[in-house]
Amino acid sequence: MVGVRQFDEDEMIATALDVFWRKGLHDATMQDLAAATGVQRGSLYNAYGDKEAIFLRAFDQYAAQFLDAAGSALAHGDTSARLRSFFEMIIVNITDGTPQRGCLTTRTALDAAISSADVRQRVQDVLTRLEQLVGKAISAAPNRRSPADANRLARVIVTFTRGLAVMERAGYSRKQLRESATTFIDAVIGDA
Repeated sequence: MVGVRQFDEDEMIATALDVFWRKGLHDATMQDLAAATGVQRGSLYNAYGDKEAIFLRAFDQYAAQFLDAAGSALAHGDTSARLRSFFEMIIVNITDGTPQRGCLTTRTALDAAISSADVRQRVQDVLTRLEQLVGKAISAAPNRRSPADANRLARVIVTFTRGLAVMERAGYSRKQLRESATTFIDAVIGDA
């Protein structure tokens, strides 16, 4: 039938996400997406318009899942426990896969200079929402900080997660990243 998609859109977007995560927005091609998804390039163009539109759909799916996982990781315990759980989720996320897939947000942010305003805005939105989740968790923890202090600390914590992503790309192991996160938490939070 004309106008009816002949593929499972959720499955196609999930597969496209994997391609973008492995290759990045700019290095992935429509041919890569067609080969991975089993959907003809023409059908992809007809359904989405272009590669960036597919990326934005995939990135939105990733962002929702990532932020949900971050919120869950930050939900329980004192500030230190919340951050330990959060950093563990981040480290597992960036070191998962063979080869390790890294951090889609950071990879996209590094490509943002050559990306569209829509892509840059999506990355900034994810990081802003992540800061909000971290700030809320810190201010709600049993040994809470003021909202202003929690929000400033949240930005530093999110900045540190980007550093972890870069260190993973440089070849640091999961164990080394965990050691860095533990040292960071101890230095920033201490016994608070």
